[in-house]
Parts: sequence; C-alpha cells; structure tokens
Amino acid sequence: MGTKGPPAESRHFGMFLRGLREDRRLSLDTVEEMSAGLPERLTKSHLSRIENGRAIPTFPRMFALSQIYGIPVAYLAERFEVSLMHGMFPPPSTTEPVEQVLVEARRLRRAGRHAEELVLYEALLERQRASPDERKSEWTIRVQLERVNCLAKLSRWATAKEECERLLGSTTLTPRQRVIALEIFATTCYKLGKHTVAMMAIDRAEAELASLTEQDEVQRLRATLTVLKGNTQFVTQQFAAAADAFRTSVDAFEKIGNDFEACRARLNLAVALMELGSRSRSRELLEQALRAAENGGYDRQRAYAHGHLGLLGWREGDLDGAEAHCLRSNGIARPREYVSLLWRNCYYLWKIAVSRKDEAATRANERTLKTYLGRVEEYMPEVDEFKSFLGRGNDDD
Repeated sequence: MGTKGPPAESRHFGMFLRGLREDRRLSLDTVEEMSAGLPERLTKSHLSRIENGRAIPTFPRMFALSQIYGIPVAYLAERFEVSLMHGMFPPPSTTEPVEQVLVEARRLRRAGRHAEELVLYEALLERQRASPDERKSEWTIRVQLERVNCLAKLSRWATAKEECERLLGSTTLTPRQRVIALEIFATTCYKLGKHTVAMMAIDRAEAELASLTEQDEVQRLRATLTVLKGNTQFVTQQFAAAADAFRTSVDAFEKIGNDFEACRARLNLAVALMELGSRSRSRELLEQALRAAENGGYDRQRAYAHGHLGLLGWREGDLDGAEAHCLRSNGIARPREYVSLLWRNCYYLWKIAVSRKDEAATRANERTLKTYLGRVEEYMPEVDEFKSFLGRGNDDD
C-alpha cells in the first residue's frame, strides 16, 4: 500500500511559498538566518516541510515570512485560505484544451460560483509550471489576470492587490492586459478603502485606453471603468455623480450587448437612486435586473436584486415584502458565501423581528449577525449601527 501524499491544499500553499522565496532569490539557509531576530525562528528543515506541503505554518511563522518576503501578513493569510478551497471541490481534469477550461470557468463566473472558478485557474497555472513546453505559453498572463479577477470576486482584496501589482510590473503585458490589470488594481484599492489611489488608477487606465485599437473592447473597458468610478463615488457618498456614472455604464453595456454587465450596472444605479430618494424608479430598475438575472442564470445578481428589494421594502415600511425578499436573497447567498449580502439581509430581518416584537426571530438573527460580523468585507452603515447596538450593553452571550 502506497504512502498517501500531502493534502492538495497544503501542497498548493507550499508551492506558493516556495515561489515567493525563489522570486526573491533566497535560499532556505538565508531565510533561516533572516528569521533569527523575529519572534519565531524558522529552521530550514521546517520551511522545507512547509514548502513540500507536509507542514502548515503557525501564525507567528506566517508573520515571520511576511517580514522576510516584504509582503502583508493578510496576503499570506488570504492565500492560505485560497489554498484551502482546493479541498472543497473534486480536482479538475488537467488534460482538456485551455480554451475549453476557460469556457467552463466563464460559465461558473456567470453563476457566481467563484471558488470553483478559481480552482480551474489554479489547475491551469499548475499545469503550466509542471510542463516545460507550456512555461512560456501565450495564455499564461491571460489566466493569471482571470485568476486575479476571480480573487477580487471572492473578496480576497489583499491577495488580489498584491498579485495585481506584480502583474503590472511585468514587461510581457499587452496594452489591453495592462488596462485590465489597472482596473482590477483600482477595484482592490476601492474595496480596501484607498479611494484616492483607486481614482488615480482609474484615470490612468482611462488614459491608456487610447493605445487600444479594438473599439468594441475599448467600449467594454470604458464602461467597466465607469462602473468602478461610480462605485468609488458612491462609497464616498457622491450619490448623484455615482448615479450618472452607472446610468452611462448601463447604456454602454446595452449597446455592446453585454447583458451580464448591464444587469450589474443596473443594480448599482438602482441603489444610487434609492439613496437619492427616487424609490419608484429604483424599484423599477431592480425588478428589471431581477428578471435579467433569472433569465441569464446570474445567481449573484439575483441574490443582490432580492437583497436590494428587501432594503427598499424596509425603507417603504413594507415589512412583509422586505422579509420575503431578504429570505429569498439568503437562500442564494448563504450556500455561495456572499457574506456581506447575507449579513445585511439578516440585519433587516433582525430589524423586522424587533419591530414585530418577535423575540425568537430577533435572537436568531442577532446570533447570525454576531457570527458573521468579523467576516463582512464591505463598508456598510448597518455594520456601524449594529456595533453601536452591541456597545450599548445589549450583547448577550
């Protein structure tokens, strides 16, 4: 009977750490020497075991590696979490043509199944590393960009930002790929609260669009950057400017026939109009987006459409309608780990239960809010309100 090898997740993380060390041209001996003054020393034998997937680094050792390699410890922690995803799904086949794998990845993306999508990109890149004939394949940068975009969709912002910066330092990016990398980089900065840097990256990407010759692609990228600009304006409470940006992007995506992105932009426009008090128009747009999401199989957009309709129902005093939409949204969001949306839905279900004096539902939703509070990736005023509630001494264990 053969010896069982290390788990796939440990092996993937070990390969990643080895790549970091080799990129910096550090030997195992050098890393051991550099760790001498840190809280936990790393021996070369233990680091070798980690890189071969036969040991998992403790957090102090993760911190030591972050200091030695000059990267945020959050990046390493997120990257380890990404590696764990490999154990969640059956290993994909590595023999199909690259284009066939990418078609499947796009299908998973449209369904909002980003964890499974990421595993496909990881498998392709592992195949590329293992095959000398494919090490310089033209699809490598393309897959790396898709992978970084997928990391952003999974809210692994620190990891996506670091890897975007590394890609932007590459001399092999085409002008088109450079604009895409800048767009993803701007997205990660916006999500990490670096709004000024995000707007600078958007402006730079828009300027570099002039170097592209394919007009359909220019229109798509310009529309995508306009959505991102609207998102950044929205989070800084420039709601009118954000609505203008989203309105422009909806029109642009419709003109080029991109129903998926038009649906997303319409959801954003609806929320901006909700903040501006245009509730009737907001509802109309949300219902349009919901129909498009249902027809197109866009699960993430469907979940957000129901969630936004739940928020609108709450603001209009329609508790039954708000509850129904939040529950429908959670039915999609919970199994797919759309944590921020799940949390916001539960927040309004909690508020509804409190207003109805339903103690059982109040306590159940309150427990869920506490459980997921530390995992909410996006800024939401509801988070501050709930923390304030807990800080007033209403927390019960």
